[in-house]
Amino acid sequence: MLWSNKKLTQPVTFTEDAADQTLLEAIEQELVLTKYQTFSNLCKQALWQFLSISDPSPQSAPRNIDGLEGQMYQLQQQLTELEKNVLAEESNRFNQLQQQLIQLTQQLSQLQNVVASRPISSHSPIQVPSEPAHRAEETSTSIEHSDPVLARLSALVDDF
Repeated sequence: MLWSNKKLTQPVTFTEDAADQTLLEAIEQELVLTKYQTFSNLCKQALWQFLSISDPSPQSAPRNIDGLEGQMYQLQQQLTELEKNVLAEESNRFNQLQQQLIQLTQQLSQLQNVVASRPISSHSPIQVPSEPAHRAEETSTSIEHSDPVLARLSALVDDF
């Protein structure tokens, strides 16, 4: 055993080395920022963690870290699953767009074939139906019969 005289206190000596001085500054900062009220408590906690001896109260910090790591792992899994889903959706949309493009290309080709197969006809004058002319004659005769003055004038015009 290391302690033959079974002392309850052990001294810790810090040298003038840069590493020891850095460690001393870190210890002082830790004592100011955390719940450890004394250097002795800080050393005991560090020894507990370093030697992996189970103590119910000091293990709360590592459990919190384990919990955070577990949550990070779960979030990474969810993110991976989400990326897979998004990739699958984009792939599906891309395939649908390709199918629509192929279908439109086929329809365009068919339309071009139909247009190309029709004979080119010369432009013929547009024929006006004869009904409107016939109706115009009917209206003029009805006007002539209704007005006797116009009827006489039209007879004189016809004589010339």
